[in-house]
Amino acid sequence: MPSVAFYTLGCKVNFYDTEAIWQLFKNEGYEQVDFEQTADVYLINTCTVTNTGDKKSRQIIRRAVRRNPEAIIAVTGCYAQTSPAEIMDIPGVDLVIGNQDRDKIIPFVNEIREKREPINAVRNIMKNRVFEDMDVPSFADRTRAFLKIQDGCNNFCTFCIIPWSRGLSRSRDPKSIITQAHQLVEAGYKEIVLTGIHTGGFGDDLENYRLSDLLWDLDKVDGLERIRISSIEASQIDDNMLDVLNRSSKMCRHLHIPLQAGDDAVLKRMRRKYTTEEFYNKMQLIRQAMPDVGITTDVIVGFPGETDEMFRNGYNFMKEINFSEMHVFPYSQRNGTPASRMQDQIDEEVKHARVRELISLSEQMQLAYAEKFVGQVLDVIPEGSKESHGPGKMHGFSDNYLQLVFDGSEALQGQLCRVKVTKAGVHECEGQLVRVLGEASGAAM
Repeated sequence: MPSVAFYTLGCKVNFYDTEAIWQLFKNEGYEQVDFEQTADVYLINTCTVTNTGDKKSRQIIRRAVRRNPEAIIAVTGCYAQTSPAEIMDIPGVDLVIGNQDRDKIIPFVNEIREKREPINAVRNIMKNRVFEDMDVPSFADRTRAFLKIQDGCNNFCTFCIIPWSRGLSRSRDPKSIITQAHQLVEAGYKEIVLTGIHTGGFGDDLENYRLSDLLWDLDKVDGLERIRISSIEASQIDDNMLDVLNRSSKMCRHLHIPLQAGDDAVLKRMRRKYTTEEFYNKMQLIRQAMPDVGITTDVIVGFPGETDEMFRNGYNFMKEINFSEMHVFPYSQRNGTPASRMQDQIDEEVKHARVRELISLSEQMQLAYAEKFVGQVLDVIPEGSKESHGPGKMHGFSDNYLQLVFDGSEALQGQLCRVKVTKAGVHECEGQLVRVLGEASGAAM
């Protein structure tokens, strides 16, 4: 039986796409082997979000060529989409395919097997207006299923290359999403994470059907306990969305809303389409609609032209918003983006000092958020055992994204449990199992 090995770089969407491509190979009778083993086909799903992503992608491609020079080496993903010629130049590469036409991957592989001539199948993604529908029926982690509903982005922030590698925003057909949601629930998943490159942009290209409409349709799926959105922009949370957050019992009390910078001058240079005041007001509305919601965010530190005063403004602003966690990144120059050509780049030392300051602020805010829930009982779907904490410990995430570690057996994995928070911590909290709601859906309401 022919074998295939995968290596995925980059974001969760890439990991989803790799799983979807694996389904195509699986249906052709391939077995999957570890990337470090000898395989007939190696598929590398690349990332191009930073220059380092490109470099790492090239290293992995060369590693596959060395592992088995006879194998078919196929490269897909974002770096493949933006720089197919660079990849074709690597000796041993047989197929380069971008972020579209991946349903043709098997015919391409078969053609290469016959002719042994390399194929560059990359074409202009900016002209693509159709979502590439690829299903993933199951995941290694039995508790949360990812469901990709959107691809691409229309925003063109000055630091970002992604619209060029993923194309413009396109939504998956709502009927297809609902069908897939039913299949995932039948496969035993209780939580679905809606994902995409610009997830909140779902519906921008559909007639009178927005993300809020999709959420109400998912709310009606029997047996689905929790719906989580992987990421959404503040501007995408309109009145209809606030209504869903307020009234749907399945929406998780956790939203990831990228801020990127807490100073208006920096936001403007980034081409983010909001002011700090607009962002702040939107957070207040979200908290009114969904009390106790955990709001996590992404922040870029040391963007070109960020003065100490701008950084300080941002620091104070983030403190005022009181996120439950921040993902902090030092700005890194991405070739081909407007920001990489800006004159006033910030010194690396300065960037790293600022990153440290914001990480320490994030940890204070994480602890403060967790402390609010000590003594409360939360719904948790255990993901597995926590061996590092000794035998008989399970861990899982609450609906508001606190990681809880508590005494319990492996049998609880994937069940809906009620867990009382006994001790708060920065990255995880301790809890005590109160009862198992298990298979009885609706018992938690």
